[in-house]
Formats: sequence, C-alpha cells, structure tokens
Amino acid sequence: MKTRNIIAILAALPIVAGLTGCKSDDQLDYKPTKEILKIEGGNIELRSGDEEKAVTVTANCAWTMNVIPDLNNPWPSLTVQPQRGTGNGTLVILSDQNTSIFDRLDTIMLTSDGGLHQKIALRQKSGDPTINISSKTISFPANPAGAHLMSITSNDNWNIQTPAGINWLHLDKTTGATGATTINVTADRVTSDAARSTSFTVLYGSSSAEVQVIQAGMNSDDIYLNVPIDQTGFEAKGGEQMIRVESNAEWNAYIPSSVDWLHLEPMYDHHEHENYSSSTGVGNGEVRIFCDQNTSTIARLTAVVFISGTKDPKQCIVLVEQAGVGTPEPQTVVGDLTSLYVGNTGAEFRFSFVSDEEVIDYGLVYSRTNRMPTRQDGEVVTVGRGGYTKNVLATIEHLEPTTTYYVRAYVLSKTGQDNFVYSPNVVTITTSSSATEPGESDNPDPSLAPRR
Repeated sequence: MKTRNIIAILAALPIVAGLTGCKSDDQLDYKPTKEILKIEGGNIELRSGDEEKAVTVTANCAWTMNVIPDLNNPWPSLTVQPQRGTGNGTLVILSDQNTSIFDRLDTIMLTSDGGLHQKIALRQKSGDPTINISSKTISFPANPAGAHLMSITSNDNWNIQTPAGINWLHLDKTTGATGATTINVTADRVTSDAARSTSFTVLYGSSSAEVQVIQAGMNSDDIYLNVPIDQTGFEAKGGEQMIRVESNAEWNAYIPSSVDWLHLEPMYDHHEHENYSSSTGVGNGEVRIFCDQNTSTIARLTAVVFISGTKDPKQCIVLVEQAGVGTPEPQTVVGDLTSLYVGNTGAEFRFSFVSDEEVIDYGLVYSRTNRMPTRQDGEVVTVGRGGYTKNVLATIEHLEPTTTYYVRAYVLSKTGQDNFVYSPNVVTITTSSSATEPGESDNPDPSLAPRR
C-alpha cells in the first residue's frame, strides 16, 4: 500500500513542475514588431475570357482595398471585393470577358491601418489577335490625284505581303505593331483602257486578311495614237530605221508572224536566229526596225501595225518595202530654188521636185553662217508632206532686218538621215532695213513681176 502511494506521487511530479513553470497572462500577449500585407504572387493577370478570379491576401493587420482606375482605358465591368479585411483574406475579382483589341489595366491599392501601402497592377489581357482594316476594297481612277488613306488597328504585330511582279501599287508602310496605323496607298497612272486589279495580304498572329485593289482604265476616247509616216523602204542590202510614235497611252507594234526578213526591237540576234515580231512602248517613243538583206531580184512588201487600246483600239499602219537585187533605186530630183520676194522680216521662194516614190516631206533650210545649209545644221521650214511631183511656193518668216541668209530647198525621200535631197543651188538673200513696198531691187529674179 505504501509502495503504490509512492509511485502515484512520483508520477504526478512532472505535471506539478510543468504548471509551476508557466508565465502569467500578461506575459502571453503577443505584440508584432512588423506589419505584413501582401498579395500572393504579386501583380494580378486575368486572361481575356476570365470573368472571376480569387486572390489570396496575406496580412497580420487590418487593411482596406481601393481600385485606382486607368482613366485612358476605362474598365467599367470591374468589381473587387471586399473593401476591408483583417488578417489573411481573399480578394474576389469580377469582370466580363475582354473582347477588345487592347489590354485592360487598373491598379489595386491595399492600405493597412498602420499606414503600410501595397500597390498591385491588375491586367486583363485582350482577346485573340484581332485586326480592323478600314478599307477591304480600294478603288483608284485611271489617273489618281493622290493617296488612299487606309488605317489598320490591331492588338498584335502585323505585316503586309504584296504580290510579286506588281510594280504599279505602292504602300508607304508594310509592318506595324499594336494600336492604330495609317498607310498611304498609291497607284501609278494607267496607260491603257483596260482596268487592272490585284490584292495584298495583311498577316497578324496566325490569321490573315485580304485587301482588294481595283484601278479603272483610261477612257477609250481619250487615247491618242499617231505615226507621222505611213510608208518607208529599204535597199536590197537591208539596214535599220527608226519609226517615231506619238501617243499618250500604251501601244504595241506588230509585223506579221510569217515575215522573217523584217524585225522589231529588241535587235534581231543573228547568232540565235530569233525573230522579234512585236514591240511595245508607253507615250511618245520610237521603234527600231531591222531589215535583212534581200538576195532576190523581187522586191518585197509588208506592214508594221501600231495599236493602242483594247475596247475601241486606235490603229496606224506603216508600209515597209524592200528593193530586190538589181532593182534600180528610186530617184528624187529637186529643181533650182528661185527667190520671188525679199522683205525686211520675210522672203518667198519657189522650187519643184520629181520622185519615183512618194516623199516624206519637203521645205526649206536656211542659215546666216553656213553657205551650204542642211537639215542637221540649219533652220528648217517644212512646207508639205507626201506627193511625187510638185511645184512648191515656200515662205520664210520672222527673219532679222538687214541680215544675209543662205537658203536651200530640201526633200526627204524616205525615212533616214541619208535620204535628204537638196536643191542644186543655194540662194543668198539680204533682208531690207524697213517694211517697204517691194520693187525690182527686192527681187533677185528681174524677169518676175514684183509682189504687190
């Protein structure tokens, strides 16, 4: 019995010792030395489709919550609760889905009663890559007066791909970032009556958008085409010539595909035996024609056809003849030049010509310094075009008074600088000092009556 009592007493001793080691109630009060107030994970981000998100607040103090809105990009559907709390807690963020092309940005401010501030950025990302293009179809007239302004607004980087080989369409920007960008789209002038079109692709994210570009053609009635000559020729040995074209549009020159002795630019390649039977140009220009040697005694004839426009095409034809071997060359003879009247600022002349072929044009050349003036170094007065035989009256105006001139008649027998035929004589005249009624002294040919 005594043994059991002793064991019970010994077993109770640690408990008594533990109780006697405790502190008083005043000593158990905990006074923190530092406030804790933070959002788990720091800044808060919502996906574009999120409508609710819970965020843990870690705190050892009382706190309040305020939302600081972004005035430049309002977020009217945003709600954050609660506005007050003590210790750890949870913020619940409510919003609608963000379908715009811009991120939403606001700020949450947590403030403890002790004055601790925590600023947390709140972002809701924009939707999937989207783009807004102000013009999906761009139209230009044949002769654009300026640029078309196209705006692109996107929430992602973008770039434009233009089709290869399209050199009449121009864009001043082909890449851009998020936000709005204005692009100047321009088109060159159309030089035919055919409309043209193309498209370019705007790439953004994994998506793309097409923009169509259409440009009207010229009015057919506004197209002009003229070839000053309608006939030219070559000797049997062949050679080359230039044909001048006057136009305000795109034109094409053709020779029949069956003709293998006449060629157009580019130059006929005798090594590769290529035969070029067409040429093209825009506006005023020239076409070079190349003629092979004719080894036959028979002359040959073909035509170069010039066409501009497609709806109501304008057309000009130039006949090209080549002499055969042994065929006499066409002859052009110009008679003597005679002065009929000389005044103080003008003079009148007469001459005649005879040609085996129709001439290109004829007239006078004159100079104050060259005693044998030519078309290349003198002043030219073209009197007429075409014909085989003519008696010509020709007048020179706007001469200087009391000045000596050397005058000569010319005839251009066919295209080419070597085909000018001149009168056998040169007439020397001296203009009078004042405007007087002409008498015999003004007329180098006394047998002719003075001009009245």
